[in-house]
Amino acid sequence: MVSQFPAIENFAIPLPITQETRQIASQFAAQQPTKEKSDQVLLNTIAVSVVNNYLSMLGISTDLSHSDSWNPVMQLCNNVADLDIPGVGKLECRPIQTTSASSCQIPLEVWNLRIGYVVVQIDDSLKVAAILGFTPEVTTEELLLANLRPPEELIDRLHQFPESFGDNSLVNLGQWFNNIFETGWETVESILNPEQLSPAFGFRNVELPDSDSPESSTADGSVIMAKLIDLGVQLGARNVVLLLEISEEENGKIAVTLQLHPNPNDIYLPEAMELKVLEASNTVFMQAQARSRDNYIQLKFTGQPEETFKVEIILDDIKYSETFKL
Repeated sequence: MVSQFPAIENFAIPLPITQETRQIASQFAAQQPTKEKSDQVLLNTIAVSVVNNYLSMLGISTDLSHSDSWNPVMQLCNNVADLDIPGVGKLECRPIQTTSASSCQIPLEVWNLRIGYVVVQIDDSLKVAAILGFTPEVTTEELLLANLRPPEELIDRLHQFPESFGDNSLVNLGQWFNNIFETGWETVESILNPEQLSPAFGFRNVELPDSDSPESSTADGSVIMAKLIDLGVQLGARNVVLLLEISEEENGKIAVTLQLHPNPNDIYLPEAMELKVLEASNTVFMQAQARSRDNYIQLKFTGQPEETFKVEIILDDIKYSETFKL
């Protein structure tokens, strides 16, 4: 049942689909309102389970409970087939059935914050599957199977993440909701002047906490903290301030807002200074660049609890980076 492409046939990994996998997939599928959605959830669940079992056999930790594909609400609202790798990120496990397929559909909604995309071919009997390969990123909804990399390269990639992300330097944003903050992060008003915060925070209409309060939570439950960033002697005393706001959304995701401000002694950011967000794969997810008279730049996105991302601040050959866990 392996695909018609010779290269894929050489490295595809056949695996059984267990009875437990079929039972779980059938249960999830039975909860869907239409046959089309039921079929989608059935195949997505099987694909995720096959990859989960494969990684478990190789001693790689996974967490189905933090995967959108195991969340009934996300199953209904989105076409997701993700598998959470704790401390690393999420793999997207996309199913195909026909052996004559030349490509695999990758929904636009799952292009972001993924450490890779695995294609799983599922037999019509739902008893046998094959991991065809993976790709570290996608930029189109049609992923050509001929461009897949061998599954073994996926394993090598996963083993690289602990070193590249530096677990000891992770900022645990989940603890911020409990008013537990890492060294260097301060309340906004302790670093920036009130004039610098308006209209910067106008997009959320939040009320900053009273200056006498030790907490950083706002009236709407979000948490805002700031950190003074020293980019080195090359900039003299022209440090910058990174603001980070998090808030919990109804769908379980966490909204993140990043703002980069000049320090209180400056009016504008240095021209061409960049603010970047990188996925767990070290791929740039989004970025902003300061113009000649920008007094702040901003990026906004949402992520799942336990996901990691890196923030980089760059000016010419000077770079500052910090890694965060939601």
